[in-house]
Amino acid sequence: MKPDELQDDPDQPFNAEAFGQGMRASHGAGSRWTDTQKAQVDLAIEWVATTNDEFTTDDVWRRLWTRYGDDFPVTKGIAGRLNKAAREGRIRTTGRVRFAQRGGEHDHRQRLSVWQAGGTK
Repeated sequence: MKPDELQDDPDQPFNAEAFGQGMRASHGAGSRWTDTQKAQVDLAIEWVATTNDEFTTDDVWRRLWTRYGDDFPVTKGIAGRLNKAAREGRIRTTGRVRFAQRGGEHDHRQRLSVWQAGGTK
């Protein structure tokens, strides 16, 4: 599924305070990944950001599973890696959310931040 096929949730305004709390809480969660896996996540974020106008973690997971296999470990640390990329200016949040579409045990119809490549668009 392409990012433009995912639906925004216009009834849910962006909550910067809750977003910041979630990002801080997940900052250390990526420690379950090896350094190699963290680098692979960072590369996946970079690839998805440069090949899509907008994206969510669903797109990053899809890239990871396509590139490295379905058994790539799922952790909440992906939020920390996105936050790192945002601090480095490689991506930025749009202030919008979409519901998770990946299916399976890790979906739970979560609200996912919508991101885009850093800089101006």
